[in-house]
Amino acid sequence: MTWSELQMDRMLKNFFKPKLIIGFFVLSLSQALLANEFVITDIVVDGTERIGFETVNTYLPVSIGDSLTSEKESESLRALYKTGFFNDIALYRGDNNELIIQVTERPSIAQIDVKGNKLIKTDDLMEALKSLGISQGKIYNAIEMDRVNIDLKRQYHNQGYYAAAIKIEAIELPRNRVELKITVDEGQPASIERITLVGNATYPDERLKALFLLSESVLIGNGDKYARPKLQSDLETLRSFYMDRGFAEFTINSSQVSLSSDKTKVFISASLTEGPQYRLDSIKFSGTTQLTEEQLFELAKLESGDLFSRSDVIAAITAIRDRLSEEGYAFAEVEPRTQMDPKAQLVDLEFYIQPKSRVYVRKIEVEGNTRTRDYVLRREMRQQESAPYSLAAVRQSTTRLNRLGYFSKVNIDTRRVSEDEVDLVIVVEEQPTGSFTAGVGYSQLDGVSFNLGISEKNFLGTGNELNLSMNSSASMKSADIGYTNPYFTDDGVSLGTGFYYSEIDASELNITDYTLDKVGFRVNVGYPTSEETRLNFGLKAESQSLRCLTAFDACEQHLAEFDEDNQYLLFTTGWRYDSRNSFYFPSKGHTTNLSAQAVVPGTSDMTFYKVFAEEKWYYPLSDNFSFKLSGGVSYGAGYGEIEKLPFYERFYAGGIGSVRGFDPNSLGGYYEDINRPRGGDARVLTSTEVVFPMPLIEDSSNLRLSLFFDAGNIFETLEDVETSEFRSATGLAFAWITPVGPLAFSFSKPVHYKKDDKLQSFQFSLGVPF
Repeated sequence: MTWSELQMDRMLKNFFKPKLIIGFFVLSLSQALLANEFVITDIVVDGTERIGFETVNTYLPVSIGDSLTSEKESESLRALYKTGFFNDIALYRGDNNELIIQVTERPSIAQIDVKGNKLIKTDDLMEALKSLGISQGKIYNAIEMDRVNIDLKRQYHNQGYYAAAIKIEAIELPRNRVELKITVDEGQPASIERITLVGNATYPDERLKALFLLSESVLIGNGDKYARPKLQSDLETLRSFYMDRGFAEFTINSSQVSLSSDKTKVFISASLTEGPQYRLDSIKFSGTTQLTEEQLFELAKLESGDLFSRSDVIAAITAIRDRLSEEGYAFAEVEPRTQMDPKAQLVDLEFYIQPKSRVYVRKIEVEGNTRTRDYVLRREMRQQESAPYSLAAVRQSTTRLNRLGYFSKVNIDTRRVSEDEVDLVIVVEEQPTGSFTAGVGYSQLDGVSFNLGISEKNFLGTGNELNLSMNSSASMKSADIGYTNPYFTDDGVSLGTGFYYSEIDASELNITDYTLDKVGFRVNVGYPTSEETRLNFGLKAESQSLRCLTAFDACEQHLAEFDEDNQYLLFTTGWRYDSRNSFYFPSKGHTTNLSAQAVVPGTSDMTFYKVFAEEKWYYPLSDNFSFKLSGGVSYGAGYGEIEKLPFYERFYAGGIGSVRGFDPNSLGGYYEDINRPRGGDARVLTSTEVVFPMPLIEDSSNLRLSLFFDAGNIFETLEDVETSEFRSATGLAFAWITPVGPLAFSFSKPVHYKKDDKLQSFQFSLGVPF
């Protein structure tokens, strides 16, 4: 034995010798006090403050009436010490053969105070302590504090803070309690000084390091902050990179992380073995395929001579399984089997297919809908109960539910109940489906104004839509109420009705003198022609009264041709295609809207028509970013005795919903005699947006930001449309689904405009779909 080993042996002996003596003394004292075996007549616990007799008694291996032997005594001591409740325990024999248990309780934790932590939130640290059994009211055990210290340091180490120091103090309080003071010195995070790759011959270091989330310092400055999860992700990215390029035997032999002496620099090294690069030779399908070989090759999209790619193989497996699930084989298994020829560097690939049993849907359940009624969700399902399971039908059902706009999240879970049966569970999170607006305003021209609006897409959870709006000011009074049942018939024919009334007194605005009163009734019917398309037809019966109070050119010219009072029928029709994957914030799909309206000939001398065409495309750029492109053309004209639209039926643009950055309805020029927007018979609008979630917010499912570019204008006729006359603006938009409806803000900077245009940088709207 060496000198250092002798020193260590002596230290250990000196350390344990007093504890052995004390333990022997306590045991001898207990045995001396208990003397001989006796029958317990009663059990008395002395020294407890918080822990009741019943709690102690549950841990004792003896009870009243038992004989207390030396073995039972030792077992009792072990059981009570094991609870962790006590610092000291002694057993005594009372005068009347009572078993007296003398204990000294460990203190309880009265309070935990954490200071100095910035990287990890206090709530998260408290949760970590709670998982270790350290929380307010728990028993304090000084020995456990070393374990707590190590665990808290580990959490900082995982995020690259290797210099972090944790200090835990226990301050004694009255009534056998302690306050834990945990002081954190996070120190400086360790940055990556160098990443070394060993064994890569095909690809240079720069090419491989460019794939990593972590990066090393370059000449001046520090590299990325080291985090273990990022390193693991980078190593998996490296593995995928090679295995998708034919290196089927690629391995990462080892990875090492070392620290500088001050624990602020990290050095990472990874040893690789590339192996040979393989190509596909033969591709076969075996087992019970259910599909033709031609179908399987079309699904797999693999050819002999291709580089062997793990991602392509996984994609082929997924495509085959999905296709089999459409035939009812929901739990089909597809196993890839490879035979490698290292000399020829070729791979024979075989897909072994086991469809298993055909699966049927036993029942469909709905969870999470506290407001929307079950039948509203069930009628959108294209996967039916008691029918063979179809993945395509389930996906289509999910898309239809998302397009309703009633839910922020929709998932359809498949739960297996037997070998050939599954249950489908529709799990939804409801979101606000209505908007409410109410306001009071005042202006020098219009005086006091009031407005009230209610729009509900899911009225009383029935899936029916209700709209009600009322406005009142010195210049205008209006009311509109509409109700639509999207499933008036079981096969999806919709029926909508509504009444509307308005009074406009332009003289109160001190800019012109005319009044226009309207009252009408409308009805419309919709027919689904496919999963994504729908036809609509409607009819309005309207009565209007236009009066010029003083000279106003546009109004007087109109009344020179037509009576002040007019009644007519307005026919409407439209066709809609919708393949969006969501109502408010779609990330893929597109919509097409073609519609027209016209005064029915013979019902009025004032005959006109309007046509609308609108297209919106949504493309996913990544998991979080999507691209939106939209365009629309609107045109109207008279027929019969008139050539142009009535002046009050013209199109307007500017503001949210058209060209942001310009005053609402301000584009297209102004009447010279009254300096009011005159609108036009043609409108062209375009917009591009990059849409992404709100950063730094954990759940931003109801929030979106977008960078946009809007362009468009109002023209007299379609022949006058010139792109050089487009007004345009770019900016940042914010969209939020609030409890009272959609809220949109935009901050714009005009790009192409003229000095006479009226600009407006900040704009907002509430209750308008995005």
